[in-house]
Amino acid sequence: MRDKILIIGGYGKVGSIISEHLAKLYLNKVVVAGRSFQKAKKLADRILNGSIPYEFDIDKGEDSALLKQVMLVVMCIDQKNTGFVEKCITEGIHYIDITADYNFIEKIERLNNQAKLNSSSLILSVGLAPGITNLLAQHCANKFNEIKLIDILILLGIGEKHGDAAYRWTFDNLHSTYKVHNFSHLVKSFTLPKKSNLLGSRTFYTFNFSDQHTLSKTINAEQIITRMAFDSKLLTLLIKLLRTAGITILFKNKLIQNIGIKLFSKFNIGSDLFAVKAVVENYKGEVYESSVSGNGEAEITAYVATEMAYYLLENEVNYGVNHVHNIITDIPSFLNRLKKYDETIKIEL
Repeated sequence: MRDKILIIGGYGKVGSIISEHLAKLYLNKVVVAGRSFQKAKKLADRILNGSIPYEFDIDKGEDSALLKQVMLVVMCIDQKNTGFVEKCITEGIHYIDITADYNFIEKIERLNNQAKLNSSSLILSVGLAPGITNLLAQHCANKFNEIKLIDILILLGIGEKHGDAAYRWTFDNLHSTYKVHNFSHLVKSFTLPKKSNLLGSRTFYTFNFSDQHTLSKTINAEQIITRMAFDSKLLTLLIKLLRTAGITILFKNKLIQNIGIKLFSKFNIGSDLFAVKAVVENYKGEVYESSVSGNGEAEITAYVATEMAYYLLENEVNYGVNHVHNIITDIPSFLNRLKKYDETIKIEL
């Protein structure tokens, strides 16, 4: 009988929050999984509600006996390939992934037909960025018949504590060059500045978040581009200057990354605030914008994933590979449900 919810990385910073909230909704159904049984058991003992600890190392291959009992997988760790995802599809298991890695997202998107054939629903872009940014952009786009520009602005607090993989992804992309839909040339990270008011007046710079790429596949707009700033205006400016000088290439060095990770992990620098905004303009020059802000990027990612899991399990969702903005039709209601986890979250639609 398939009735279990398998949360891989279920005792991590994001996964533990998802595990706790889903365990309250689905008694005796949540499997807290990861490479350490002791860590899984420690969390399961704390959150109770019949949650089940399980040792699960995705790099050593899937556990077929366990998967026969699973109806939904929530993936909270990075993967090297799509082998496990394909196994879930073959088993007809639904799947949610919080990854922000667009290269991996593209690989999963290629499994769309396979997922449809096996009656499996895979949902991507589940988190803050991508995730809420996609929903805000779609909500604003729904206000117009024809869209010229979509600007996505992301403000991140440098005081937020992340796992090593998240830090390395950020470091790697400080010196990246990437393709943006309808641009005649490649875009460099931390270029093309744009001033906007988001928790104060700030300057935002291009960054290779996946939302701008996935949205361009479903929204007909002349330009969709994502920009980022840190809560520290000084750090944002410093990164901009380093990028202009080409010095940000040093952040791709693993040794430099290790030093940076230790510094950010050890010292309390900045805040844990976040804010995201979508600004949509039509060909008449009319503008519509929406935003979400609060504290705790990990927490808001977990809340979105929890609500997405609940939505998938309680509603009929199209089979195949979709992103959160393709699934949620009543975006204001979905976003406002996040406030039940944290009433200080500010939503402006």
